[in-house]
Amino acid sequence: MHALRTDVAHNVRQDIIRLCHQGLDWVTLARRATERIGRVVPHESSCWHTIDPATLLLTGSFVQQLADGGFPLFTQCEYAREDVNKWSFLAQCHWPVGILTRVTHGDRDQSVRFRELLYPQGIEWELRASLVSDSLCWGALGFYRHRGEPDFNDREAAFVASIAVVLADGFRRALLVNAVVTDDAPDGPGLILLDDRNGVDSISPAAERWLDELVNAGDVMVDRLPHPIYAVADRTRTAADRQDRPALQARARVHTRSGRWLVLHGTRLNGAAEGKIGVIIEPAHPLEIAPLMTEAYGLSDRERKVTQLVLQGLSTNGIAEELYISPHTVQDHLKTIFEKVGVSSRRELVARIFSVHYRPHVLEGAVPGPDGAFAVRQDSPRVTRRNHQIAIAGS
Repeated sequence: MHALRTDVAHNVRQDIIRLCHQGLDWVTLARRATERIGRVVPHESSCWHTIDPATLLLTGSFVQQLADGGFPLFTQCEYAREDVNKWSFLAQCHWPVGILTRVTHGDRDQSVRFRELLYPQGIEWELRASLVSDSLCWGALGFYRHRGEPDFNDREAAFVASIAVVLADGFRRALLVNAVVTDDAPDGPGLILLDDRNGVDSISPAAERWLDELVNAGDVMVDRLPHPIYAVADRTRTAADRQDRPALQARARVHTRSGRWLVLHGTRLNGAAEGKIGVIIEPAHPLEIAPLMTEAYGLSDRERKVTQLVLQGLSTNGIAEELYISPHTVQDHLKTIFEKVGVSSRRELVARIFSVHYRPHVLEGAVPGPDGAFAVRQDSPRVTRRNHQIAIAGS
């Protein structure tokens, strides 16, 4: 039986890797991944969320078999109240998966989320995970079992941990594709669409601008793309043949003539472009929420950086080390930030920023672009209800 379960887990993991390279939108990826994962980690209910890596705040939500109307309480538990196994906490842990009974030593009533949200729905057991890749959190998931079912175990947690980084890369690709569709800013991501012979099917205006920046040493042929574009496209095509090697990601960093670095991502596309390869080009800069913070509250550049680190869960000493300032200076900045935002504590700050700047976009079906700015697709809001399944998403 153990050998059979191991084989099943291996096959499911390969299926997850394949899904994450199919160019799916994140809701479809989450739905199909749930079906596969259920063969190894059975559960009655689940939730998936996209996360803004710059702030670790939730930007999209897709839930299955969970009661409607619980979203406000859920966000309170996650951002405004003390609780255990928060996704922002798991995102900073070496082991990004948490079982509720483990962290509470069997006393689940320690968790306000369990007492007020899960237990009233008949849910007894919870397993959570943050989806982190290259130290950035792109998504989160929760699996739930109802009364009369067994608790989650360490083997199941280990399986989820083994696919967390793969799912994170899948979410990142899905959000990048969305950003290409919704954002044509000069510094935004661009898309090159290639056929099965690496012929150029189309190039977005943003991609054309980035191609002009690329250094293409040794290749002066007319109508040829830079070598890294073809390398990423070829890696994307062969990804399905190397499903046991998730480290072989279709991604590369390239240098530009102006001294900037770009990141290339390969993805398979569905829909009208099914069978084609998309290579996304984006600037390799940190995700920022500067426009959001500065325009809303008049924060200075340093105050914005302090706020962003607070949102990421860093302590006063951690912020001081990150910004090379003293803890006393951090406290001074926090005092000013609290006054400008109209709050009195870090917890209130996180709750205020989420409720004002993130939660409305989640409900409208928006997702943040690579610069942290939100973009709403033309088909938003997307809210579907069928068989007790609720999707609030920006896909």
